[in-house]
Amino acid sequence: MNGYFQLDIRDDGTYLIAFPPTDGGAPISISEVTRYLNSIGIPDYDTKTLGDAARAEEKTAVRITAPLGYEESGAMDVDVSDDYMSAIARFYPPSLKGARLTKNDILATLKKERIRFGVDEEAIASFIKNPQYCTDYIIARGEPMVQSKNGSIEYFFETQKNLAPKLNEDGTVDYHELNLISAVNEGQLLARLTPPDPGTPGTSVRGEPVMPAKVNDLKLKFGKNVRISEDETEIYSMVEGHAMLTNDTVFVSDVYIVPANVDNSTGDVEYNGSVEVKGNVNSGFSVKAGGDIVVEGLVEGATLKAKGKIIVKLGVHGMSNALLVAGSSITVKFVENAEMYSDESINADSIIHSNISAKYDVRVMGKKGFIIGGMVRAGRQIVTQTLGSDLGALTKVEVGINTKKKKQLRDIENRLKSLEEEKNKIEPTINGLGKKVAEGLQLPDDKLAFLKSVAVAYQDIKKQMYETETEYAELMEEFEIGENANIEVIGDAYPGCNINISDAQKALTDKRSHCRMIKSGVDVKIDIL
Repeated sequence: MNGYFQLDIRDDGTYLIAFPPTDGGAPISISEVTRYLNSIGIPDYDTKTLGDAARAEEKTAVRITAPLGYEESGAMDVDVSDDYMSAIARFYPPSLKGARLTKNDILATLKKERIRFGVDEEAIASFIKNPQYCTDYIIARGEPMVQSKNGSIEYFFETQKNLAPKLNEDGTVDYHELNLISAVNEGQLLARLTPPDPGTPGTSVRGEPVMPAKVNDLKLKFGKNVRISEDETEIYSMVEGHAMLTNDTVFVSDVYIVPANVDNSTGDVEYNGSVEVKGNVNSGFSVKAGGDIVVEGLVEGATLKAKGKIIVKLGVHGMSNALLVAGSSITVKFVENAEMYSDESINADSIIHSNISAKYDVRVMGKKGFIIGGMVRAGRQIVTQTLGSDLGALTKVEVGINTKKKKQLRDIENRLKSLEEEKNKIEPTINGLGKKVAEGLQLPDDKLAFLKSVAVAYQDIKKQMYETETEYAELMEEFEIGENANIEVIGDAYPGCNINISDAQKALTDKRSHCRMIKSGVDVKIDIL
């Protein structure tokens, strides 16, 4: 039994009786004694005297103050855990002639402390029957919540993006083994969903719900040529073709094969899936694909547009008429006098007098790997072996976010603010009239017509807000991509190169080698690699 203390109210003063612990119980805590005395209005006492009594090995009585003139009833102290899932009570005996705590007294104290759930009646009964003072009683327990688990999706085909071509030991780039297409068979498992577990709410000792974390609302998304199982946890390919993951949606496309050149014998090619051209794409023709485009030969002054990747295993002789646009990466042997735009990254052996733009990176890493002339832009990084030429060809490279984009972001923010104000003006009218209609009140024709017109305007504002918020999110992604934008030159950078990093500019006037260019304040800083 723990050591404890008790008051004895006598004619000549108020005494504290200290009972030492037994059977290995905990000794009396001086801080607990002083806290108790302060709580009942006895602030004047000698702590040394109390300490000596508490440490005595036998029952000891010491005078602590004048007679109180009344008896003290039993007392109870309650401590609630930080997570409100348990409450611990400690009891203190009444003075020798005072009243003991009853069950009703204990329940009243718990109610005062707002402990409404999980009260342990057995613990209370145990104390009433055989009181243990200065001892912890777990007087209430909450109902623990069961934590939730997010769902997950496992894909069984290649989903990795921005795959670069293999760099051989001699410095050349291998454009022949570009196995970037995820080939799948009919009936092949494409993805499996492990559904989220929402968990189970709990209840605190104060009767308040303890909610598990919210889970993601996860579903398998898929397009054509894909079927889903009855329990909606697995999807399978319905055809032999090419699997793609775009915006969390799985697509399977059949691959359309052009056995030779795209020319007069084929006309322009447009296909919902992927297209593979075994020969060249001749000048003046176009290839458009809902998936990837793979050209085994050359692209001349032609147009290639793909929602997926574009791979040209030889190169692009643009003749100032070629245009390549990809929703994913572009990989070419070389590009000359052409325009290319990628929503991901561009990989090439060389770029000559071309207009090139990629959302993330441009990498020119062949054996020579040079960028000469034209304009090359990337959101995050440009890496090249050689930049410009010793003949001083004007070569422009740009990474990061420019001033125009920053102004565009401010304009979007102002537009969102204006739309929010318009929405807030309309909402009270819609809510007021809508409530009357919901209550069954008949509105006059003019008010009903007004309500309909306001509702149409309100929906239009919400649509504009959604579109503007989407535009804002996309632009913010560009800012995040370009936050640490840089240009790396593995070999030499020549005079005649104009460097733009966000809103910082620099024109090279001397040759630089093995360097990284970054934005530093309003200037371009050039460091040695």
